[in-house]
Amino acid sequence: MLASARTSGQRLPGEGIAHALDEAEGDVIAATWRSAGLTDLMSERGYRPMSAYAKSKRANIVFTQELARRLGGSAHRALAVHPGSAVTNLQRHTFTRRMGRLLVALAARTLMGSADGAAWPSLYAATHPDAANGAFIGPAGRDQTSGTPKPVPLPAGAGSPDLGAWLWRESERLTGVTFPALQA
Repeated sequence: MLASARTSGQRLPGEGIAHALDEAEGDVIAATWRSAGLTDLMSERGYRPMSAYAKSKRANIVFTQELARRLGGSAHRALAVHPGSAVTNLQRHTFTRRMGRLLVALAARTLMGSADGAAWPSLYAATHPDAANGAFIGPAGRDQTSGTPKPVPLPAGAGSPDLGAWLWRESERLTGVTFPALQA
């Protein structure tokens, strides 16, 4: 998601700086799953919904880290953001079996934050003057599922410059879109 530092004529911290915010949509946890490996990006060897979801979350984080490297030294910044785990309508459609729905209901009551709370990391990333280029912003609570937003550790390996450069090249190849001004 791209957000401007100026909205409705209101001056915000860092005004004039464009922020590239990657919504890693809720799952720093999914980005750490074994199925989140960045092989078979297009799921051509088989499609499993939760594996594809986990892979997309990891790719978002890795790509944003590479974008931050390429923006280094400029007036722009790229940040990866995850809202933690929030109770939304998404969970209602995740499981079709009764046991799965019961587990989600139990987890929602004990482990997940609110949908409103899930917006806080994005707001922090877009407006907080200490949200630095390349930061990964998420909830600081238990297991990063909810809590006050702050910079949090990247999933293991997600900050690898080699992996980031490879994913950037693959993204350009798969989409046919290049960004000449951002070439490493």
